[in-house]
Amino acid sequence: MKTGDLGVMDEDGYIYYRSRQKEMIIVGGINVYPVEIENFLLEHPNIAEAQVFGIPDERYGEVVCAWVKAKPNTKIDNIEEVRQFLVAKTAFFKVPKHVKVIESFLPYMTPTGKVQKFKLTEAMIKELSKSST
Repeated sequence: MKTGDLGVMDEDGYIYYRSRQKEMIIVGGINVYPVEIENFLLEHPNIAEAQVFGIPDERYGEVVCAWVKAKPNTKIDNIEEVRQFLVAKTAFFKVPKHVKVIESFLPYMTPTGKVQKFKLTEAMIKELSKSST
């Protein structure tokens, strides 16, 4: 049965959910699961919410992007510090090339409260194209 979900089965036959196939990011031919990076980001003391997604890249096919929301009464001033936090926890190709701090994910959510990552991707591409011109 094809569900579009990705998972792994351990030696005891238990299946562990990893991500949706369409959400998987392929960086230079290597599969990157957004949920893994999101979980690492949530370990950061100032991050309340994180969404990780891929955007097209001429060289690697896709690159990793992360949008994060700060915890109440905290700030995320240094994007490079967030990237360095991830360098210590995961492989270099999983560290987001682009990190953006936002106030709310509300404009990108469905009425039921799920973040639509394709909208984040579209917004990021639009933002990067504006900054490159």
